Amino acid sequence: MVITTTGVAFTLSALGLAVCGFWFFSAFQKIGGLRSGSRIGILLSLLFLGTAFQHGILAAGSWFFVNNPEALYATLVINNFVLAIITTLGVYLALYILLPNFSPWPGTITAFLYGIFVTSLTIVNHPQPFVLNNAIDWGMRYQTRISLYLLLLFNIGAPFLIFAKNFF
Repeated sequence: MVITTTGVAFTLSALGLAVCGFWFFSAFQKIGGLRSGSRIGILLSLLFLGTAFQHGILAAGSWFFVNNPEALYATLVINNFVLAIITTLGVYLALYILLPNFSPWPGTITAFLYGIFVTSLTIVNHPQPFVLNNAIDWGMRYQTRISLYLLLLFNIGAPFLIFAKNFF
């Protein structure tokens, strides 16, 4: 088994995000859980646990499929689809919390369609991942890489906006 820095990094981030998800869920239970009338705590916990699962997919691919580019490619496609779902949840939460007077569904549906677009762009462009200097280079084309980075920005930005609002 080849140990890559990509596998180590995604394993550590998956573990950290899973701890955060369970921490939010336990804090949500302490304040009354669903009896309090809000599902935000459960959805926020699912956001972190889903992102931990998404990082776990990349970690597993980086640990077990390093020498198989087609399996790494399949891992990337599955990861992008899961990322689309998790980003959709994050956008829904951000819109629901930050703009309570507006329906979050148009933005949520747009985020999901964009995630499906990124996944299909990954399938159409068929990246060729390879190992370089003990790290995985996913071998994506420029347009796929930029589209994926934008999806990741939405995924990271949603909880950031939620916590920034609650901080201030």
